[in-house]
Amino acid sequence: MLWGYLRRFVSDGGVYLDITKGISLGCPLSPLIGALFLKPLDDRMAQLGCFYVRFMDDWVILAPTRWKLRKAIKATNQVMNELKVLKHPEKTFIGRIASGFDFLGYWFSTSGLGIARKTVERMVENVARLYEHGAPIERIEAYFQRWWRWVKGGISVKLLRVFPSSETQLEIGLTRPPGSRVGGHGQLTDECTKA
Repeated sequence: MLWGYLRRFVSDGGVYLDITKGISLGCPLSPLIGALFLKPLDDRMAQLGCFYVRFMDDWVILAPTRWKLRKAIKATNQVMNELKVLKHPEKTFIGRIASGFDFLGYWFSTSGLGIARKTVERMVENVARLYEHGAPIERIEAYFQRWWRWVKGGISVKLLRVFPSSETQLEIGLTRPPGSRVGGHGQLTDECTKA
């Protein structure tokens, strides 16, 4: 059964190619295999005495001293080399907690928890894409409602801050060129205004 999930074929212009590496996108075993694959990293971090949390292939290491942090970075690099895995340079941040950081779509800082700017930007891009493709307003609203439920699932709305280091709120307005019909092409504008 496991072999059936790992072995797959892809059609490329009528020619079937046997894919021998990686896991199929959407494979039900993918989360399990992904979680187990980095178990050596979990074990190594447990030995170091740093705060470490991981969700699939995203993790955070917090260390009380620079020395412990360097030790954790060295251990992480060793495990990644042993597993033949590369760290994504854009997703790697090493710095002070006071600067704040993104993790799983949220913004963590000494002043609290909020939505990461990148998360909001991605949502606005998705809404714009739906709008540009003529999606009905009900579909756009349904997408936004699902996104908002996800946001509220990880953070108290009373404590919600949309962007770090400022008190802003996001206003999204859909505008249509004069004479265009519903579902036609238009523009998505986003404005950040002081609350």
